[in-house]
Amino acid sequence: MSNTNASQKRTLKEANIIDAAEKVFSAVGYSNTKMEDIAKEAGVSKGTVYFYFDTKENLYMAVTYRALLLLNDSLYRSHAAHKSSFGLESVLALAETYLDFCAKYFFYSEVILDYMTLNRSTQLGKDRARMTDAIKESMYYRMIQDIQNLPVKLITGEISRGVEDGSIVNRQRPELLYLVAWGVVVGFVKLNVAAGSFRSTLHHVNTQEWRDYLITVLRSDLLSNR
Repeated sequence: MSNTNASQKRTLKEANIIDAAEKVFSAVGYSNTKMEDIAKEAGVSKGTVYFYFDTKENLYMAVTYRALLLLNDSLYRSHAAHKSSFGLESVLALAETYLDFCAKYFFYSEVILDYMTLNRSTQLGKDRARMTDAIKESMYYRMIQDIQNLPVKLITGEISRGVEDGSIVNRQRPELLYLVAWGVVVGFVKLNVAAGSFRSTLHHVNTQEWRDYLITVLRSDLLSNR
């Protein structure tokens, strides 16, 4: 077998295991998941799972990396589609893209939040004494760190562009405006994940109705002269 074929086979096997892990993690949660459950879902032996992913933490990071790649791809597509628009419209389109991603892939949005919680609790990954050995050694954790700040750079850049072209009149720092928007998104994500397939919050508000109102709130904030 050629090196190319062997590499393709390995890539397909890894993807199959990650697919299986997503299903099991999503169904029973990270804590309740066992590697043998993932192996069964993937149709391989437990030894094969451990050959490709030496720990459950590394496998969870692999799922998280996939989620963040998909989110970043969605954001960059939105950015490209609105490069000729005013900054305000581009920012709102990015916010809509983020919210729609969370509504469509609520498991992905959950694992991204899990990663952010881990990263913040370890001082952006620098306090390694508070990290498990498995996370420290996870290749996918290190790969995530390389791309984790892309959404921040993209959105704050568009906020700055909106200020420059006059479509955003709020003169607070772009980073502060981003954090306000991010706080709105995190609240949406957490309750959206809790709602699950019911598609409504605990207060019986339809998530689509809520999403549309959040965009209205963000627009008002960016147009606020303060």
